[in-house]
Amino acid sequence: MKRLLLILPLLFWLGCEDEKDGNTSNGGTGGTGAVYGCTDPDATNYNSEATVDDGSCEYSPANVIGQETGVSYSQGSESASMSYRLSNTGGTTAYNVQYRLRIQYKCITGFAGQGWTYDFLPNSSSLYTYGDIPAGQYVDFTDNVGLCSGLGIEQFTFEVYQVIWD
Repeated sequence: MKRLLLILPLLFWLGCEDEKDGNTSNGGTGGTGAVYGCTDPDATNYNSEATVDDGSCEYSPANVIGQETGVSYSQGSESASMSYRLSNTGGTTAYNVQYRLRIQYKCITGFAGQGWTYDFLPNSSSLYTYGDIPAGQYVDFTDNVGLCSGLGIEQFTFEVYQVIWD
């Protein structure tokens, strides 16, 4: 009989330990009713039921895209204006954003069949440096370029050719 009495309290104690420990991490509930998980709605693993942030939030990487937003020139002028946007559509900051533009133009020469001239800005071996673009943010630019000195521009277009970041 003594052995049975010693075993019953031990079984009761082990049963209480299981209830007390519960699942208290990554979405489980503990004795306090807390739900652990990622509480940041911008995270890829957001848990809408979490009440305590457990530091597990994950974010999509930075993703910077270049988009042409406008071009302006007058036929016969020697300058053109380019507008464009660099947007970070990713979930983290894009650091040390650098980019290059590619322009295409024809000068007024009076010669039939003149082809397009292609150039890179700043040039083919370097990049413009902007800095950091936070997640979900964008930066607008407008640049002017002088072309066709003494002749004038017949046609002009451009593109955001290359964008890199850390």
